[in-house]
Amino acid sequence: QQVGPTTSSLTGPIGPRRVWTWARAPLSEVKRVRSALGGTVNDVVLTLITNGYRELLEERGEQITSERALVPVSVRKPGERGVYNNRVVGVLARLPVGIEDPAERLSHIRQQMDGIKSSKQAVAGDALVRLSGFAPPLLLALGSRAMTRSLRLNMDTATTNVPGPQHPVHALGRRLLQSYPYVPIVGSLRIVVAIFSYDGELYFGVTGDRD
Repeated sequence: QQVGPTTSSLTGPIGPRRVWTWARAPLSEVKRVRSALGGTVNDVVLTLITNGYRELLEERGEQITSERALVPVSVRKPGERGVYNNRVVGVLARLPVGIEDPAERLSHIRQQMDGIKSSKQAVAGDALVRLSGFAPPLLLALGSRAMTRSLRLNMDTATTNVPGPQHPVHALGRRLLQSYPYVPIVGSLRIVVAIFSYDGELYFGVTGDRD
């Protein structure tokens, strides 16, 4: 479905200064919401991010409709569930910031992502993943840069959700306690969100144009 351009402070010229902030949430809480309301962990995470954008736009007194985002979609086969591999692709989806009720917002995102997973967008992404051997962060970074250069795609933001090991990892005898991701803003995108899961926690990193 073709949609017209959206106008918000999330897109436009970017300056030289950046701001980066972070947050975290227990993966168990996200899974509890998923079990109660349906969908996937990624659907719940996208709903959380959509809520954040809604609050931001409300605070700025801007019109709330929807924001078009580059988002991750898993194309793993049934036997690969829970396997940490590179079968994750980036596709374009609408974040329904105009929907007030969080549960309804999750239902909308779930239906949309289910449709995308069976679409040509995901099939083409799967072929690229198998052909390239790229890891998810690199693939999504390359995809976001390519898409932001195309004005007709009308992207408003981007998000990456990279699954990490769900057990402690160590280096030189020291345990990694937390892992907050960073993704740079590119093109006309003034804000992007990155998520990395590690050892039972979801770590969010938000990068924005400071001005």
